[in-house]
Amino acid sequence: MTILPTRAALTAAASAILPVLLLSGCAGGEQPAAGPSPSPMRTVPADLCDRIDYTLANPAFRKVMPIPPVDDDRGPGFRCSQGFFGGDGYAGGFVLVRVQTFDSPGAARTGFDRAARTSTAQPFQGGSEIAADAVRYQEVSGDTRLEVLDSNVIMEVRLAAPNPVSDEQAPKLGPASVQIALQALELVRAS
Repeated sequence: MTILPTRAALTAAASAILPVLLLSGCAGGEQPAAGPSPSPMRTVPADLCDRIDYTLANPAFRKVMPIPPVDDDRGPGFRCSQGFFGGDGYAGGFVLVRVQTFDSPGAARTGFDRAARTSTAQPFQGGSEIAADAVRYQEVSGDTRLEVLDSNVIMEVRLAAPNPVSDEQAPKLGPASVQIALQALELVRAS
Protein backbone atom coordinates (compact mmCIF):
# COMPACT_ATOMS: atom_id res chain seq x y z
CA MET A 1 0.00 0.00 0.00
CA THR A 2 1.28 3.44 -0.96
CA ILE A 3 0.79 6.37 1.33
CA LEU A 4 0.48 9.69 -0.45
CA PRO A 5 1.37 12.84 1.44
CA THR A 6 -1.40 15.27 2.12
CA ARG A 7 -1.49 18.76 0.62
CA ALA A 8 -0.58 20.27 3.99
CA ALA A 9 2.48 18.02 4.26
CA LEU A 10 3.65 19.04 0.75
CA THR A 11 3.18 22.73 1.52
CA ALA A 12 5.13 22.44 4.76
CA ALA A 13 7.99 20.61 3.00
CA ALA A 14 8.15 23.20 0.21
CA SER A 15 8.16 26.01 2.75
CA ALA A 16 11.16 24.48 4.50
CA ILE A 17 13.17 23.55 1.37
CA LEU A 18 12.59 26.64 -0.83
CA PRO A 19 14.47 29.16 1.37
CA VAL A 20 17.42 26.74 1.60
CA LEU A 21 17.52 26.42 -2.21
CA LEU A 22 17.32 30.20 -2.67
CA LEU A 23 20.07 30.85 -0.14
CA SER A 24 22.35 28.22 -1.61
CA GLY A 25 22.04 29.88 -5.02
CA CYS A 26 23.22 33.18 -3.52
CA ALA A 27 26.06 31.56 -1.62
CA GLY A 28 27.62 30.33 -4.87
CA GLY A 29 29.15 33.77 -5.40
CA GLU A 30 27.23 34.45 -8.58
CA GLN A 31 25.40 37.74 -8.59
CA PRO A 32 23.08 39.03 -11.22
CA ALA A 33 24.82 41.16 -13.83
CA ALA A 34 24.48 44.84 -13.06
CA GLY A 35 23.38 47.03 -15.93
CA PRO A 36 24.91 50.42 -16.60
CA SER A 37 23.75 53.02 -14.15
CA PRO A 38 21.71 55.71 -15.85
CA SER A 39 23.25 59.16 -16.20
CA PRO A 40 21.55 61.78 -14.07
CA MET A 41 19.38 64.13 -16.08
CA ARG A 42 20.64 67.69 -15.85
CA THR A 43 18.60 70.86 -15.76
CA VAL A 44 19.79 74.41 -16.31
CA PRO A 45 18.96 77.03 -13.69
CA ALA A 46 16.81 79.84 -15.11
CA ASP A 47 19.29 82.43 -13.83
CA LEU A 48 22.39 80.69 -15.22
CA CYS A 49 23.63 83.75 -17.13
CA ASP A 50 23.42 85.93 -14.02
CA ARG A 51 25.24 83.38 -11.85
CA ILE A 52 28.27 82.75 -14.06
CA ASP A 53 31.37 84.42 -12.65
CA TYR A 54 32.62 86.23 -15.75
CA THR A 55 35.55 87.71 -13.81
CA LEU A 56 37.18 84.28 -14.27
CA ALA A 57 38.01 85.57 -17.78
CA ASN A 58 39.85 88.67 -16.47
CA PRO A 59 43.30 87.13 -17.08
CA ALA A 60 42.38 86.92 -20.79
CA PHE A 61 40.38 90.12 -21.22
CA ARG A 62 41.24 92.30 -18.22
CA LYS A 63 37.96 93.97 -17.18
CA VAL A 64 34.27 93.08 -17.43
CA MET A 65 31.99 95.75 -18.90
CA PRO A 66 29.67 97.15 -16.20
CA ILE A 67 26.54 95.93 -17.95
CA PRO A 68 24.65 92.82 -16.88
CA PRO A 69 25.21 89.66 -18.91
CA VAL A 70 22.73 89.09 -21.69
CA ASP A 71 20.65 85.91 -21.98
CA ASP A 72 19.73 85.69 -25.65
CA ASP A 73 17.62 82.55 -25.36
CA ARG A 74 15.25 81.40 -22.62
CA GLY A 75 14.05 78.21 -24.28
CA PRO A 76 15.43 74.71 -23.96
CA GLY A 77 18.82 76.35 -24.47
CA PHE A 78 20.65 79.29 -22.96
CA ARG A 79 22.99 81.71 -24.73
CA CYS A 80 24.77 84.02 -22.33
CA SER A 81 27.14 86.79 -23.35
CA GLN A 82 29.26 89.27 -21.44
CA GLY A 83 31.46 92.00 -22.89
CA PHE A 84 34.97 92.93 -21.75
CA PHE A 85 36.96 96.14 -22.19
CA GLY A 86 40.34 96.15 -23.84
CA GLY A 87 43.35 97.82 -22.29
CA ASP A 88 46.95 97.35 -21.20
CA GLY A 89 47.80 95.90 -24.61
CA TYR A 90 44.90 93.41 -24.47
CA ALA A 91 42.04 93.36 -26.97
CA GLY A 92 38.53 93.53 -25.60
CA GLY A 93 36.11 90.74 -26.34
CA PHE A 94 33.23 88.58 -25.27
CA VAL A 95 32.56 85.51 -23.20
CA LEU A 96 29.76 83.48 -24.76
CA VAL A 97 28.21 80.48 -23.02
CA ARG A 98 25.66 78.30 -24.79
CA VAL A 99 23.90 75.43 -23.00
CA GLN A 100 21.46 73.01 -24.63
CA THR A 101 19.49 70.31 -22.85
CA PHE A 102 18.19 67.15 -24.48
CA ASP A 103 15.57 64.56 -23.52
CA SER A 104 18.23 61.90 -22.94
CA PRO A 105 21.98 61.43 -22.74
CA GLY A 106 21.82 59.50 -26.02
CA ALA A 107 20.18 62.42 -27.82
CA ALA A 108 22.81 64.79 -26.39
CA ARG A 109 25.60 62.46 -27.57
CA THR A 110 24.11 62.41 -31.07
CA GLY A 111 23.91 66.22 -31.10
CA PHE A 112 27.48 66.51 -29.81
CA ASP A 113 28.82 64.12 -32.45
CA ARG A 114 26.94 65.85 -35.27
CA ALA A 115 28.27 69.26 -34.24
CA ALA A 116 31.92 68.17 -34.44
CA ARG A 117 34.13 71.02 -35.58
CA THR A 118 36.52 70.48 -38.47
CA SER A 119 39.52 72.01 -36.73
CA THR A 120 40.62 70.91 -33.30
CA ALA A 121 43.20 71.99 -30.76
CA GLN A 122 45.10 70.31 -28.00
CA PRO A 123 43.36 70.46 -24.61
CA PHE A 124 43.65 73.90 -23.07
CA GLN A 125 45.68 74.32 -19.90
CA GLY A 126 43.53 73.05 -17.02
CA GLY A 127 41.21 71.14 -19.36
CA SER A 128 41.97 67.87 -17.60
CA GLU A 129 40.01 69.22 -14.60
CA ILE A 130 36.76 68.95 -16.57
CA ALA A 131 35.20 65.59 -15.69
CA ALA A 132 32.48 65.00 -18.28
CA ASP A 133 31.42 62.50 -20.92
CA ALA A 134 33.39 64.33 -23.64
CA VAL A 135 35.30 67.59 -24.10
CA ARG A 136 36.33 69.17 -27.39
CA TYR A 137 38.67 72.14 -27.96
CA GLN A 138 39.01 74.57 -30.85
CA GLU A 139 41.31 77.56 -31.17
CA VAL A 140 41.54 80.01 -34.05
CA SER A 141 43.46 83.28 -33.66
CA GLY A 142 41.77 85.19 -30.82
CA ASP A 143 38.81 82.79 -30.61
CA THR A 144 38.66 79.75 -28.34
CA ARG A 145 35.81 77.25 -28.02
CA LEU A 146 35.42 74.56 -25.47
CA GLU A 147 32.53 72.11 -25.88
CA VAL A 148 31.44 69.82 -23.06
CA LEU A 149 29.05 66.87 -23.18
CA ASP A 150 27.69 66.00 -19.74
CA SER A 151 24.78 63.56 -19.56
CA ASN A 152 21.89 65.25 -21.43
CA VAL A 153 23.61 68.66 -21.71
CA ILE A 154 25.93 70.20 -24.29
CA MET A 155 27.76 73.33 -23.18
CA GLU A 156 29.90 75.57 -25.33
CA VAL A 157 32.16 78.25 -23.82
CA ARG A 158 33.68 80.66 -26.27
CA LEU A 159 36.06 83.55 -25.68
CA ALA A 160 36.22 85.78 -28.74
CA ALA A 161 38.15 88.95 -29.48
CA PRO A 162 36.98 90.84 -32.59
CA ASN A 163 40.40 92.54 -32.89
CA PRO A 164 43.77 90.77 -33.10
CA VAL A 165 45.15 89.62 -29.76
CA SER A 166 48.74 90.02 -28.62
CA ASP A 167 51.17 87.16 -28.17
CA GLU A 168 50.83 87.72 -24.42
CA GLN A 169 47.01 87.56 -24.47
CA ALA A 170 46.49 84.62 -26.85
CA PRO A 171 47.65 81.83 -24.48
CA LYS A 172 45.37 83.11 -21.71
CA LEU A 173 42.11 82.63 -23.66
CA GLY A 174 42.03 78.82 -23.42
CA PRO A 175 42.65 78.54 -19.67
CA ALA A 176 40.06 81.27 -19.02
CA SER A 177 37.48 79.33 -21.06
CA VAL A 178 38.24 76.25 -18.94
CA GLN A 179 37.60 78.20 -15.73
CA ILE A 180 34.26 79.53 -17.05
CA ALA A 181 33.27 76.03 -18.20
CA LEU A 182 34.10 74.48 -14.82
CA GLN A 183 32.02 77.03 -12.96
CA ALA A 184 29.06 76.89 -15.39
CA LEU A 185 29.10 73.08 -15.32
CA GLU A 186 29.03 73.17 -11.52
CA LEU A 187 25.97 75.45 -11.63
CA VAL A 188 24.17 73.07 -14.02
CA ARG A 189 25.02 70.00 -11.93
CA ALA A 190 23.85 71.68 -8.72
CA SER A 191 20.39 72.55 -10.04
